[in-house]
Amino acid sequence: MKAHKNKLGSNLSYCGEIVRGYDSDRFLQSMFFPAGIREDLWALFAFNHEIAKTREVVSDSNLGLIRLQWWRDEIKNIYEQGAVTEHEILKPLSISIKKYDLPRRHFDKLLYAREFDLECVSPANLEGLMNYADFTTQPLFKLALIITGSNPDLEVVQPIAINYALAGIIRSTRYFVCQNRFLLPEDLMNKYSIKKDDFFSDDNQYNLKLLIKDIVDNRLIASKSDNLFLRSAQSISEIYFKQIKSLDYDVLSSAITCDPSLKVFRVFWKTKIM
Repeated sequence: MKAHKNKLGSNLSYCGEIVRGYDSDRFLQSMFFPAGIREDLWALFAFNHEIAKTREVVSDSNLGLIRLQWWRDEIKNIYEQGAVTEHEILKPLSISIKKYDLPRRHFDKLLYAREFDLECVSPANLEGLMNYADFTTQPLFKLALIITGSNPDLEVVQPIAINYALAGIIRSTRYFVCQNRFLLPEDLMNKYSIKKDDFFSDDNQYNLKLLIKDIVDNRLIASKSDNLFLRSAQSISEIYFKQIKSLDYDVLSSAITCDPSLKVFRVFWKTKIM
């Protein structure tokens, strides 16, 4: 497996570097597991990063669909023919698929969910936003649970996955809007009189805070999980929701994308101690 020196001088696989650089929270979650399992998680999370960034790296939706279809075909080849293209993510991912007998349906669901990103439409309502968070995250969590030795059918995955995704979506609001992606529900945009073409107007800021508070207040309630992977996900989302609240729901503040103070320590404490 390819490895190279990172900025700290230590060796990470290609997938490890991708996850550390672009999905730091899931990289942090992987640190709760032994080294061999981390590599399998990194392959999965690197795959997720590649399909999630599709909207960002294509110039139109048709090219995005072609890109997603390429990944779909490659996953199909792994399952149906045992064939693997020489690729720095597919090779280790194929090993993980075989090692853990990962269900193909979860990969198919993730790929299908990313087609929504190409449609340039907003969720109609809060339920639609919840569905988007669910479809883009729950299958990934279920695959990660299998890799870490758990049975996802015995765990309450959905509310934890949705809340994890919601926290990320809210914190990325400015980034998404600058890409002309509006993931805030249409009905709440109308309720609070927020116009897409005037989103950053000072006149909108108070109502935007009310809209974000509305979403945060309606996040799902989930009992504290005993599962290490799910518990770490809960810890991360809870810390982010507290950050959002501490910033008075101002998602346009530059501080919203900064790590909350002592995040790593707090995640460790909430995951391993509390």
